Amino acid sequence: MPYFNIVAESNKNTVVTEYEPVKNRSDQYQSEAALEQEFIHILCDQGYTYLPIHAEDDLVANIRAGLEELNNYQFTDSEWERFFGNAISMYQGYCRKR
Repeated sequence: MPYFNIVAESNKNTVVTEYEPVKNRSDQYQSEAALEQEFIHILCDQGYTYLPIHAEDDLVANIRAGLEELNNYQFTDSEWERFFGNAISMYQGYCRKR
């Protein structure tokens, strides 16, 4: 059964589009790994980027890179250690010298 979504509306006009839900539901058992891979695939189709992060240090490096890109600013290592320790992790001793 199709649905209609309003795209634009004014006092004189209404623009609608037809939406038909995807009908690929399965009644078969799906393992957790297969479910996770399907979810990743769906998110990638929506424009998200998959990052294979498997360690805490990789996660922290990704946070730093994202904040630097978002704010158009490059942290020095000491600035990052202070910022991460005080504002993100709330644990002063986390950032260790590498």
